[in-house]
Amino acid sequence: MAQRVGAVMTRAPVTAEPLTSVTVVARAVEGVREHAVRRTPVADDGRHAVGIVSPADLAVECDPGPALGTVSAARPDQ
Repeated sequence: MAQRVGAVMTRAPVTAEPLTSVTVVARAVEGVREHAVRRTPVADDGRHAVGIVSPADLAVECDPGPALGTVSAARPDQ
């Protein structure tokens, strides 16, 4: 029998709201790096998932000059 997602998921993930500033999320991700946080779920007031923020998203917004920001800003399949 295959293992279920619920057995391996993070039980209480750090989340952000849609109106949270990119700077706040970037600091939070940096602050929990030792926990290997790679994505930050974005939830609305009803705690429903509405999106996700990745390190690449932050690179594009916070520092678009370096290679990661350039690659992340490219359209898919380029």
